[in-house]
Amino acid sequence: MKSVSVLLAAASVLFSAPALGQSGMAPVHPVLDATLSRSAVPTDKSEWRFTITMTNEDGVMVGRFDGTRPEAERWQLVSPALDDLSEMQSGMWTGLQEPDEDEDDSGLFFSADGSDIVPGSLTLADEAGDRLVFNFDPQLDEDDQAMADHVQGALTVSRDQLAVTQLRVWAPESFKPHFAVRLNRFEMVQQFDQLDGLPAPVLTRMSQEISGRAAFQTFEQSFELTFTDIEYLGTVTVD
Repeated sequence: MKSVSVLLAAASVLFSAPALGQSGMAPVHPVLDATLSRSAVPTDKSEWRFTITMTNEDGVMVGRFDGTRPEAERWQLVSPALDDLSEMQSGMWTGLQEPDEDEDDSGLFFSADGSDIVPGSLTLADEAGDRLVFNFDPQLDEDDQAMADHVQGALTVSRDQLAVTQLRVWAPESFKPHFAVRLNRFEMVQQFDQLDGLPAPVLTRMSQEISGRAAFQTFEQSFELTFTDIEYLGTVTVD
């Protein structure tokens, strides 16, 4: 994830994130430390195949990524036809295909270094049975600093699986990131699942919801990305 800004692009989910150095943090909790160590699986784009489905108010868009194909042919639009994409769908599709200078090596695996977590900010907030929740401060881009005092993050970890299951960034209260804009709701959630044959959990779902008021008009935007038919072609040994 590159940022948690209002104009979050789908491309920020895949293979692109700033290096935050979280792997060098001081120990926080034995379960978290073991989980982050296990999830740090370096990969390459050529080792992935998956289907991505984006759903929003404009409808459903389906694409296919095949890292074994030539770079210009890795992304294939399944539906709808290119000419039938809405403006938002077209922007998301273009963003997915654009190269990024800050590419992360985790692919669909969870990566602390690529999750916009301020180094050293993870703290245990809740512990019940198999589930542990760690709060953190989100790392924002310079363009998003107006949100810095208003959003918070939570990382959910499974004790039994030693796996990250969810990353959530949200605004607990309404706020104004700009004098002419008020956000009444902001929430971004990434869901991770352990799939058979894979060495670590992978991103299977991401959703974002935003609502507020700007220039005396109300707005509401939401989308959901799901990742299916996931194939990891690397050779990492499963524990």
